[in-house]
Amino acid sequence: MMKLKKLNNNWRKGILLSACFVFTVSVLPSCKKTSSQFGSEALSIEDLLAAGGKDTFQLNTSSILFDTLPTDNQIFGTLGAYHDPKFGTVNASIYTQLSISGAVSMGEDPIVDSVVLSLNFGGFYGKQESQTGYLDQQTFEVYQLADELDKDADYKRNTVKATTGSNLVDPGSATQRPNMKNQVVIADSDGNGANDTLKPQLRLKLDNALGQQFLDDMAAGNGAFVSSDAFLSSGYFKGLKINVANATPSSGTGSIMYFNLGNAQTKMTIYYKLAAEPSTPRNIALVVNASCADFNHVDIDHTGYHIADVLSNPINGQSQFYSQSFNAIPKIELPTITNIPSKSLVNNALLYLPVAYQTGDFYYPTQTFNLAYKNEDGTFTIFETASYDNNQKAFVVDMRHYIQELISGKKQNNGIYLIPSQNYYRCTVDRVIFNGPLSPYKTRPKLVIKYTEFK
Repeated sequence: MMKLKKLNNNWRKGILLSACFVFTVSVLPSCKKTSSQFGSEALSIEDLLAAGGKDTFQLNTSSILFDTLPTDNQIFGTLGAYHDPKFGTVNASIYTQLSISGAVSMGEDPIVDSVVLSLNFGGFYGKQESQTGYLDQQTFEVYQLADELDKDADYKRNTVKATTGSNLVDPGSATQRPNMKNQVVIADSDGNGANDTLKPQLRLKLDNALGQQFLDDMAAGNGAFVSSDAFLSSGYFKGLKINVANATPSSGTGSIMYFNLGNAQTKMTIYYKLAAEPSTPRNIALVVNASCADFNHVDIDHTGYHIADVLSNPINGQSQFYSQSFNAIPKIELPTITNIPSKSLVNNALLYLPVAYQTGDFYYPTQTFNLAYKNEDGTFTIFETASYDNNQKAFVVDMRHYIQELISGKKQNNGIYLIPSQNYYRCTVDRVIFNGPLSPYKTRPKLVIKYTEFK
């Protein structure tokens, strides 16, 4: 079983769209060094071959199952379903607590007008109309949780929590084509005379009975509404499960949406009025704050697809091998690297990993991988980082330091792993198709090394 140390995710509530590629595993201080994103900016594969580099080193490529990382309290909540023509179906749902922001006081005889769950968009993966910004149609469901969530628990992608009652989404709001570009304008909801213009979001109208129950209990002085901590600890409202009903879209359709759960516009809002003041609109909101627990549940079905064959038997990864968030990472073995004499000095060692991707395809590749080797205790040590080069349609990285340690006997030659940023591996659904050594395509992976042999 792969072991990785859990990230401290409290920073999620800050700037959510920053490009942060931090991966906290067992990184040894002696292995830290400065390197460029591509490993070598002055030397290409072709230049190195022309200069006498050797590319005859055997590569064994495969993918391994990597699906046991915790998925709680991530940067994004993932929701939706899509059918990847090369990977099968992915179906994601969100489990989350919500809480009040402080003590709530509303007056006598409150009457609910509507209840709206709004989810602030952080991105998506899958099919989109480029001009309009619309995603494929999906049907959304929301259920109240029967089981409590624990902020300190580790939830995995296959964790399930029981729900109670029927689907809360109003039938007229359930089926939508989400739009990633359009701002949302809602009429004056707090009586200040101005409409509200909001960033793109998914808005689901929920059953008014849920809101009325909240209002009645608040007006009656229920102790759960004294503070946010009291609300969460009381178990009064355990949270929501948000999912889609269209779990198995047809091939090439659907999408997974990413939501900023810590954003101020992600909330469940109860719009109401008081019987004595029917013309004055009011509202209260339940939010996902830093004290709330949440996690992503993701079902992946790749039955009948090549990735399933590769995961079941590594030998099947010689034609193509794969990376898929929540599910699988590539492994590359270098069985003939020790043919280099142990007293050699490695000048360059470029690993070239081409991918099957056409510019503009909906299913774009993961942008950055950490190269790591596995320690005896099952943890990983990162030794290099590789970024995707769209011009070459490949990842190219200089591994000279690592290769030097292999041929000198300082490191065991047990293979290397390509691990996406842990920050995004558990809350996005990026994937990559790598060409293997036996690929039918012209571009195949290479390890090109230039070295000097000393007597």
